[in-house]
Amino acid sequence: MKFFNAKGQATIEYVIVFAFMTLISVGVVRTMGVGLSTSVKTLAYSLSQELSSGICRTECFYTGYKNE
Repeated sequence: MKFFNAKGQATIEYVIVFAFMTLISVGVVRTMGVGLSTSVKTLAYSLSQELSSGICRTECFYTGYKNE
């Protein structure tokens, strides 16, 4: 039985592991990006509603506004 030359086997294994880790990292960064974007949009919406109406539910940033 003829044995194959395993000279580049370790390099191929490292490339496969690196590609797998890269895919996982990209997925994590995308998920965090979506979550962060949603949080910023929610905060921006809340601030724009409170500051445009002049009424804050609990506490206002600007002292000229009155609470409900």
